[in-house]
Amino acid sequence: MSIKRYIFMFITLFVLFPALINAATELGASTQSPVVGTSFYVQLDLNYEPLTIRDLHVVIEYDKSYLELEGVRWLQSAGTYRDENGRIYIDKEEGNDWRSGAAMQLKFKPLIDGTSRVEIRRNGDSHYSNGDVIGQSFAPVSISAVKPSSSTLIGSLYVKGYTMLPTFSKTTYEYNLTVPSDVTQVEVVATKSDSRQTITGAGRKDLVYGNNRVRVVVTAQDGSSRTYQIMINRTDNRTGDTTLKSLNITNTSLQYESGKTVYETTVGRSVDSVLINALTTDPNATLIGTGERKLEIGQNKFTLTVTSSGGKSQDYTIIINRSTEEIDVVSESSKLSSLIVNNLSLDLSGDKDRWLFGVTSDYSKLNIEATTISPTAKVEILGNENLKEGINVITIKVTETKGLEENYDPEEIEDDPNRVTVYSIIVNKNVSNATTVRDLDDLQYTGNIIYNTTNNTNNLIPSTVIKMLKDNKSKLYYNVVNIYNGLLYQAILENNLPDGSVDATFKRIAESPLTYQTSLPKDTIVTINLEEYFADGTAVKIYTYNEGEEYKLLTDGISMKNGYITFTTNGDTNYVFTTVSLVREMTPFEKFINKYKNIFLGGMGVLILVGLGIYIINKMKNKKEKNEPLY
Repeated sequence: MSIKRYIFMFITLFVLFPALINAATELGASTQSPVVGTSFYVQLDLNYEPLTIRDLHVVIEYDKSYLELEGVRWLQSAGTYRDENGRIYIDKEEGNDWRSGAAMQLKFKPLIDGTSRVEIRRNGDSHYSNGDVIGQSFAPVSISAVKPSSSTLIGSLYVKGYTMLPTFSKTTYEYNLTVPSDVTQVEVVATKSDSRQTITGAGRKDLVYGNNRVRVVVTAQDGSSRTYQIMINRTDNRTGDTTLKSLNITNTSLQYESGKTVYETTVGRSVDSVLINALTTDPNATLIGTGERKLEIGQNKFTLTVTSSGGKSQDYTIIINRSTEEIDVVSESSKLSSLIVNNLSLDLSGDKDRWLFGVTSDYSKLNIEATTISPTAKVEILGNENLKEGINVITIKVTETKGLEENYDPEEIEDDPNRVTVYSIIVNKNVSNATTVRDLDDLQYTGNIIYNTTNNTNNLIPSTVIKMLKDNKSKLYYNVVNIYNGLLYQAILENNLPDGSVDATFKRIAESPLTYQTSLPKDTIVTINLEEYFADGTAVKIYTYNEGEEYKLLTDGISMKNGYITFTTNGDTNYVFTTVSLVREMTPFEKFINKYKNIFLGGMGVLILVGLGIYIINKMKNKKEKNEPLY
């Protein structure tokens, strides 16, 4: 028989009996591995293209001990159904014809775990819309139900930036945490140990003063749940306390006395200014009236006002009488009454003994004026010669010599705080030339600026200074001179400066891990003193995060040198200094692969293209040789 005759017979059969081509009634499931107790759908699908169906009669069988029928949904024109002991009789009578596709859905719930089948078979003749009987085939569906997970143990739980007590364990359900009074919000982070769990209660939490109970609930797939509790205590320092913690007035011997609100002293004619420094007992209280003050001959009256966090106010009066002649002061002490460096009075309050100072590159030494309380005290200044670029340490040693023999042994009195006090000035000598200014509000310059501030509470750089830096493409070396809140630092502002003012404050918000908060912009170079926390030579890791984000590794190890490390900000608000890993870090091999992955991928691509080219050339060559005549 010729090929033409076969083609003619095939076309004739296709035209006369189209139902023989597609005539299937099939079952499909929304999931073939449902969880026991949850609902899933079994769908009746029709495959009868291109004809439509006038009537259909089938029966679907299922195991009632395994599945429970919850309902039926018609997806095309409605038919009828009845469920009789695990047999669902479905009848679609004459009316609106059914098209090929989904006709209905049956909603089931598995009762037990295991495997079963939902079968389908004919229940009498069914017909196309032209009246022809449908020659059907049937496809069942298998269902393998699984038990729901009962896991209620959490994967991890922590408060970002803080350490809970006790140490986290999946089987420990109650934790405690104390935060400073100025912390108004924390972020509770919880992760699943099973992807089928649901966790509620984590996220950002606003804190009131006192105890804040945070409940994190882990709900398993089977509905069982477990509660983890974190009791967060926000320290309540809202008191009526208006007392001072310390009071220091340079060039005088005045000291704070509990309960005393009026202080008076007399200084000699040569004392033409004093620096008033004080700290409040209540860290949330506000203090007005500190700073450098000029003295006139005669009486000078100054007022300090302390306003507690509870709103109560107290004035402290300071009266300084400047004499018309010099006054001899007899006192026994190893302390300084004043310390002036390059005409800037440093803060001696609260037994401060360490400062940071920035100078331009043309300074080989500082102009240091150290005045002792005692006239018999001796001052030694070490390290103030030939200052090098970068960090320098100048030591000021004050020794009270009253009562000592003329040839006393310095080592015998070294550890006596009543005899010897050691002060340190950390000098950051900058590489590039700059102008040293006393007041950022007085802009009479156009180049780089060095600014040393003794203000502990206001580190706002005015918008006029920021604009000048941007316009002139110059740098600001911003030095926080007095140790405050455990911090001395220098910030070099040069790149990515915003419009408007910039707050250069570094604020400690946590001790473990050591965390500081700042608004300094991205690409600010910061040199920070951390000698109270890490020894020289220690490799300090720096992590950063913003609110609602995970830790990011900024640098995996900067070596401490002279008590300092230097790093560049990345624009985040929180900086964590630690020697341990807070997140999983890449291995050396992973770092190598990540660094050179583009080269590897490019090389592999070239090799693939070369191999493909060789294959095509060989194939064409073999084809050509095969087609050549044999002689």
